[in-house]
Amino acid sequence: MIFKNFSEEFNGKLILITGGNGQIGSEIVESYLQASAKVICLDPEPPQKQHDPNRFEWIKTDITDKKEVESFFAKLIEKNSIPDILINCAGISVFSPFEERTEEQFNGVVQVNLNGTFLLSQAIFRIWKERNIKGIILNFGSIYGVSIADMRIYGDSGRNSPEVYAITKAGIIHFTKYLARYAAPYGIRVNCISPGGIFDNQHPDFIKNYVYKTPLGRMGEPTDLIGAIFFLTSSMSGYITGQNLLVDGGFTIGD
Repeated sequence: MIFKNFSEEFNGKLILITGGNGQIGSEIVESYLQASAKVICLDPEPPQKQHDPNRFEWIKTDITDKKEVESFFAKLIEKNSIPDILINCAGISVFSPFEERTEEQFNGVVQVNLNGTFLLSQAIFRIWKERNIKGIILNFGSIYGVSIADMRIYGDSGRNSPEVYAITKAGIIHFTKYLARYAAPYGIRVNCISPGGIFDNQHPDFIKNYVYKTPLGRMGEPTDLIGAIFFLTSSMSGYITGQNLLVDGGFTIGD
């Protein structure tokens, strides 16, 4: 049967999610738990909501530290608890003006967004390859990985879309394509999802300007991403790899 319900699709599957306690990550965690999956959440901060300890585990991990990442996976191997799916959701940004960007700020975003995605993907790829596991990786890009931010929509909100965020998200999209081709001979699929702006109590002027440029007439919600995430990590997308799916309400249509 081609079309299964997601509880059947993910029942018993182990999902590894980085940044799983953030605004988007926590929604992903909750959705997979509702779909009968088991979830390991890697995040420096503890979850705000309690989950069934038989199906959820939070592990405080610095995904930019190679030794920590390797130690984490070594423990999973000892327990014979190998994830079926990796979702690289962790990401950060900065909001100071470009001319005030410090090297520390720039490198910090690169470390989390790019290096973190690389280290987790490399580590799990090695395990899957060695054990002949046909796993799935889903990376997180952004609309600003494919289009240039219109600074006018930020107005006097005190926020902006920094160059380093765009650089890392564009890098993740291209990393996805590279790894998809490299991993394909082993039956491992790699795709990317690029959300548009997600509502998070932003400045009213920013929301007004952003919505004006969005054909569907609103900002996104974390729940808007779940259908695409489930699709790209399920057997329904079994012939799809190396793709970047924009979930942006049409924001990038004009770009």
